[in-house]
Amino acid sequence: MLTFLFFSVLIGFLTAHGPGCFLPLVPGTSIGCKNAPSLRYHFDPDLNVCHTFHYNGCGGNINNYKTPGDCYKNCVGDPRKYFQCSLGKKPIFNNNGSPTCPLSDTGDGCDSDAATCVNLYTMGLCCNKTVEFGFAADQTATCLSGKSRYQIDGKSVLAKICDDLTCPNGYSCEQGNFFVSCCQD
Repeated sequence: MLTFLFFSVLIGFLTAHGPGCFLPLVPGTSIGCKNAPSLRYHFDPDLNVCHTFHYNGCGGNINNYKTPGDCYKNCVGDPRKYFQCSLGKKPIFNNNGSPTCPLSDTGDGCDSDAATCVNLYTMGLCCNKTVEFGFAADQTATCLSGKSRYQIDGKSVLAKICDDLTCPNGYSCEQGNFFVSCCQD
């Protein structure tokens, strides 16, 4: 019975994500390829987020999406199913044994000084303050160095490592709190 339950949960989890979402990042090849290299998106199942990467134009695998929206739609689905803290971190439990907190614009409502209340649709969740603030800072329009961060449609272009990112002229790759991004020279 436990084996059946385990496989039922596993199959449910896998079917909630598209078929290619758990494949590794493969940048493809430019050798013999007539397509121009481009910026693409792949799903990182460890963090449950979509990252940018430099696609070489041909080959690769199906964990390769033209837009972040396509990536999230295929690999995450309805985000309300995944009430979790940033970067897939586990919530911090309050003294009453619950990780939830009242919805708040100030981040108040968690018992621990190390936690902040993150609003997730209809509920709040107590999450690690350092991770949440660092993750939020990586997504702002300003790099840690104070320079302007490269954005597409008002969203920061982030990747795990500089090799996955091709910065436009006038920008260079810089390390943020958790991700790298293109920052103005």
